[in-house]
Amino acid sequence: MPLSASSTTYSFFNRTTRDSDEHAESLLGWEQTYNQLSPGNFEGRVVDIRFKGLQIFRETTNRSIAQSGISWDGCFVVGIPVTMRGGCLFSRQVLTRDSMLTFHSGQEFSLTSPEEFDIVALAIRKEALLDTMYPEGQESLPSLFSNTPTVMVADQNRLSELRNCLLAIFDPASFEPSLLRYPQVQRAMSSAIIGHLTEVLQASNRAPLPTRSFAGRFQVVREATDYAMTHTSEPITVAELCQKLNISRRMLNYCFQDALDINPVQYLRSLRLNGVRRALRDPDGSGQQIRDIAAKWGFWHLPRFAAEYRALFGELPSDTLRQTHQ
Repeated sequence: MPLSASSTTYSFFNRTTRDSDEHAESLLGWEQTYNQLSPGNFEGRVVDIRFKGLQIFRETTNRSIAQSGISWDGCFVVGIPVTMRGGCLFSRQVLTRDSMLTFHSGQEFSLTSPEEFDIVALAIRKEALLDTMYPEGQESLPSLFSNTPTVMVADQNRLSELRNCLLAIFDPASFEPSLLRYPQVQRAMSSAIIGHLTEVLQASNRAPLPTRSFAGRFQVVREATDYAMTHTSEPITVAELCQKLNISRRMLNYCFQDALDINPVQYLRSLRLNGVRRALRDPDGSGQQIRDIAAKWGFWHLPRFAAEYRALFGELPSDTLRQTHQ
């Protein structure tokens, strides 16, 4: 959804989500896919504010999620973790609470987040950011517009100031979103945010690249996942993956544990179960039988499939189907 150039136009969106797909759809204008990895009922929240070429949002999730996607066109995105319980990977790089993720529109990103993940972020039109950082003009894009999604390490005091500035926007005791109807408030807030962001970016450096061994292990995980998701009509076994990737079972397991803290069997099963759930939640899929959808994703033992589905999502496949078509 394009952001209006009108100084008095704004939007405010606050949504509690109970499903990873519902959560992914909450950031309007973004194209994203979320796959739940850790078991249990999903609970999330998205608070989104937009005005004058600027989007500020905060999202929280209680389950580990593998997500990928792209942002709305023409923007630069910065994400700053607030809390996280465990490791986090952003496009093959380690993201910590003391770092931030950056990318710009047109770049597809991936993020594997831990449980109890809370992040505050902003998406800003590149022109607005460049005009502030380089008021005298810039002939070429600066290094902050990397060709790939990047983890940046900033001065901790400045990063904390930016994080606190953004968090204050979502604190009802500090700010009422309805005040954005005043153009003066929009200008003041935009100036404060861009000012803090400029200071942070000018004092930031790319995080150290992962070691060659870690990068290699992550590449194994990526190839295994890509292969499994393009062969959904047949159950992919660990032995088949090992043969396809020409590695041992022990090395495959080590790669998954080191990169994602999950074994390959659980990870690939979770992706397939998310595929089933997505099909069950498709409003155009009325009339489909659960057993047929499960079979298309390689599940043939229906009682075991139902138990695994319930363990991951906290409900039976029939519950999902019934809620979709009520």
